[in-house]
Amino acid sequence: MVDHYFVDKKKALMTDETHFNWLIVDSSNTEEIEKVITEYRLPKDLFMGNAYPEEVSRVERLSGTTLRNPLSLIVIDLSSKQERIEKRLTPISFILSDELLITSLDRESNFVEHLIKKYPKQLNSFEKIIAYAILDIYTHYVKELKEMKKTIDALDKEARKTTENEELYKQADLERDVVYIDHTLRDQRETLDNLWASDNFIQRLADERLLYDVQLRQKQTEKMIAIYRDLLESIGDLFNGMMDNNLNHLMKYLDSTALVISIPAVIAGLWGMNTGGLPGKSSTLGFLLVVAGAVVAAVVVGYYLFKKDYTK
Repeated sequence: MVDHYFVDKKKALMTDETHFNWLIVDSSNTEEIEKVITEYRLPKDLFMGNAYPEEVSRVERLSGTTLRNPLSLIVIDLSSKQERIEKRLTPISFILSDELLITSLDRESNFVEHLIKKYPKQLNSFEKIIAYAILDIYTHYVKELKEMKKTIDALDKEARKTTENEELYKQADLERDVVYIDHTLRDQRETLDNLWASDNFIQRLADERLLYDVQLRQKQTEKMIAIYRDLLESIGDLFNGMMDNNLNHLMKYLDSTALVISIPAVIAGLWGMNTGGLPGKSSTLGFLLVVAGAVVAAVVVGYYLFKKDYTK
């Protein structure tokens, strides 16, 4: 189903298909997409990949359409669904022209309904709809990154005292999410820089405060993901260092144990040689003295190794 809205100088209202200037299309409905492409003579591959998180964010001028001064903009939103990161990154496509705005997105996200409800009186032009949509998208990223920070702090705390597999799995999952978001934001930064460089778009937007807020939120998001990526990397190094340290302690214990055990083994080997001439060979007391001597030697060496400072 295609939703129709009319945008005037006051707000955006839902209307019928006879009087509209904002068209909302479901990106997963191929029949709706083909109908829109045919009606407005849009490039056939314009919405290709809109259902995949790997879609490339971009802005480009269109030609050969029935629209005046058409501009295509694709940005990537982050939904709040409790699913893997691939399912949560959802492309949103805008076709901006003088007389019509077309938006293609996953209808399950309720992005447009939420946008209209959040900014009921501010959506009075196509450019402001796009600007507020971008502001809302980056708000979603900031919210997600703040939740990630809690997990990062918990991992940092655990990394100082444990190397359990469960914590390592959490780190791997979080790193996976950060990689997807980081690459998405890097890709999107170039797109938005090109959009802000469009004099026509900025003039039609005619709202310096809104533009400042959007760009500030964008910078905040990019700084947060850069910091958290580095924090995760440092936590990974800490986990590796902790595992190396634990391994060193284990090897020190094993080597010390082997050395202590080797002393009575050497003594027993010497007295066990069948060559004659060894003291106490034919005496029960001699056997006990050899055993006692081996035990004492092992205890002395063990005590020495226990007290030795290996850091020097």
